[in-house]
Amino acid sequence: MRRFAFSLLPLLLATAALPGCAEMRTPRPVFDVPLDLMPDATDPVRSAVDMAAADFADQGAALAGRPVRTARAAARLEFLTEILATDPRYAALPPGMILALRGAAGEVRRAIGLSETTPPEQAVTLLAGAARALEAGRRPPLPEAVFPAGPEITLRRLNEPGPLPEAAIATGRLQETVAALDTAAGWSMNPGTVPAR
Repeated sequence: MRRFAFSLLPLLLATAALPGCAEMRTPRPVFDVPLDLMPDATDPVRSAVDMAAADFADQGAALAGRPVRTARAAARLEFLTEILATDPRYAALPPGMILALRGAAGEVRRAIGLSETTPPEQAVTLLAGAARALEAGRRPPLPEAVFPAGPEITLRRLNEPGPLPEAAIATGRLQETVAALDTAAGWSMNPGTVPAR
């Protein structure tokens, strides 16, 4: 499966001396994200932002009865929360925005029964795999170490996650904030560090 690779560690200080967009080319540890979560390969982060806002609009009403979409929505939110909080290219986002995303991710974890101690990358991998299995008509792998309520209850929760007000507010605000930063070229004073559009 094709995957996107994203950094989860700060850049080495030495990269600051490199010209142009060298920061974007520097090899770094990666967060592997399944391609099917963000079909827009040209700009997966902004694609994830827009899809998350749509997923959780109206407190996630569109997720009811759609476990495949719910699993992918949860996976995208996990990805966004982690990458935006840790990748220095997105440091222009207000700290309150990151806190709101963390609260939203926690709300979704509780709604679907995902353990709060599960690392984000593992959560993304398992949720994306669950979505693919459900889409293919197969029983998804839902290990009880990660989904302690067990597979049957977890599947019910994916089918009916309930209202998700924190996720709705956070993803809507994120979409507005990213659009505002893009419009104002407000990501960085150094053009070489502005996230690609």
